[in-house]
Amino acid sequence: MKFTHLSAAVLAITIPAAAHAQLNQLLGAIHSAQSAVTQASRILPQQSGQDSMQDDQNLAARAQAQQAAMQQQAQQQEQSDNATYRAQMEQRAAAGRQQAQKMVAAQDAADIAKYKASQQRDQQEAQQQVDAARKMIEICPDLANAKYNRAEQFIRCRNKGMAEEQEMTYVGGFPVLAQAYLSSMVQDVYEDDVTDPGRGKAITDYYLSCAQRGTPCARPKW
Repeated sequence: MKFTHLSAAVLAITIPAAAHAQLNQLLGAIHSAQSAVTQASRILPQQSGQDSMQDDQNLAARAQAQQAAMQQQAQQQEQSDNATYRAQMEQRAAAGRQQAQKMVAAQDAADIAKYKASQQRDQQEAQQQVDAARKMIEICPDLANAKYNRAEQFIRCRNKGMAEEQEMTYVGGFPVLAQAYLSSMVQDVYEDDVTDPGRGKAITDYYLSCAQRGTPCARPKW
């Protein structure tokens, strides 16, 4: 005879009282086990979902940390590249300034050398003109005779056979500003064929007044 499908009420009637308590305990244990299984079946999916969420959160946190590290590394690399670029630009600028300074110094040196050479040539030419003027005085000492005015000196030396070119060579030994007026005197003496030394004062005074005013003189007829 099978008792598998007998209810608890029938068992309570047929089972002796001594075993009734043990049966109740067994049924309570079975009920507790069933309750535990049911509760476990409810908790496990929830726990599994929580674990999955935790794993996702951990993965997201690691991804954010990795992204932050990559961004920081990129920023550091950019800063390093910028620093390297600035250093290179500063080096190029410094090299450019040095090159420019060298070029300026070289140009200055060349200009100074050219200026010195020009001055030396001018001094040599001036000295040559002075030497040539002294030779003209040796030919006609009246050119340097302080007793006579300038035009009279020219007239007297002309009368002694000195050529106009020679007297112009003598005028070349004077400063440049004076040469214009002195050369006009010589031209007037030769072009107007002035032979009277007494007329030298009028010629000298005329050109001297022009020189004092700093104006050119209109050539008169002597």
